[in-house]
Parts: sequence; structure tokens; C-alpha cells
Amino acid sequence: MDTRKEALIRLLQDPNEDVRESAADALERLEGLANLDALLEHYRSGDKPTTLKAIYAFGKLHVEESLPPLIHALDDEAEDIRAAALRVLGEMAEPRTLPAILLKLKDTSLTIQAMAVEALGNFKNPNIGPHIMPLLKSENKYLVIAALNALGKLNARDALPEIIKLLESQDPDLRKTAAMVLGQIQG
Repeated sequence: MDTRKEALIRLLQDPNEDVRESAADALERLEGLANLDALLEHYRSGDKPTTLKAIYAFGKLHVEESLPPLIHALDDEAEDIRAAALRVLGEMAEPRTLPAILLKLKDTSLTIQAMAVEALGNFKNPNIGPHIMPLLKSENKYLVIAALNALGKLNARDALPEIIKLLESQDPDLRKTAAMVLGQIQG
């Protein structure tokens, strides 16, 4: 057995819960890396539950080889596959995936658009703000709220005038979120 695995297995008995959890996570990652080829095959199998499991496993591994299938999944006809890929890519916040995620802002599904906005908010890249700002004019309040939250996370100062306009919205949820985001944006 690999010496890393042996050492990590011993740590599963550590008296500190955080240490045990870190050891378990590390073991899971090592197992995933060892089975990367099988994971890629599961992704390609066409069976939706297996594909979803593979997508989430790719997120835990966070390795270069996982990016192509995750980007590919963004174009799957099944909304839940696209959603899972967006969630994982958003958590990874890998800059090379930005163009593919930005394309999902034009997806036919409002759910996917909102998830793309949420994913983009994790990138901490102020250049993303201008791509999200047009969504502040959406008729769908949940998409507007997702856009507001992402702009807050991105510290998008250039969005301030549009956010301030939303303080006059008829919808109290939009006013509340706009107010909260105004307090988040610094500078």
C-alpha cells in the first residue's frame, strides 16, 4: 500500500475531528485519482445518475483532466447535468472555464442562467461584472437576485448605478437584495 494512504488511514483514528475529516477527504481524493480513467468512463456511459456522480467526483478531484468533461457537460440536453457541471465549475473557479460558463448566461433555461451567474460570482474577477449586469433588467426576479448577489461577490463598483435603481423596485425581495449588495460593494 502507498505510504501516503497508510499514513492517512492512521489519521482516521486521530482524536481531533477536523484531522479525521481532512484525512478522509485526502483518502477520497487519492482513490479518485487512482480511478480517474474509470471515472471518465462512467461520465461517458450515458446513464444519467452515473454521469451526475462522475461530475461531482470530478469536482472533488479538481484536476486538469476533469475540466474537458465538465465543460462538455455544460452542453448536455439534460438540465440537471448542465446544472451539476455549473455547480462544480463554480466551486472550482478555474479561470480557463470562464468562456464556457459565460455562454450559459444565454441558456434557454432560466435556472441554468441563474446557476451560471452564481458560478461566475465565485471567480472574484471584476471583469465578469459587465457580463452579468444586463441580467439586472430581467423579468425573472430570481435571476435578478442571483445577478445582484454575484455582483456583490465580484465587488462590481461599475454596477452601482443599476443596483441603486433596483431600490425603487415594486418587489421587496429585489429591494432587500439590492440594499444588501450595496453594503457589500467596497470602494
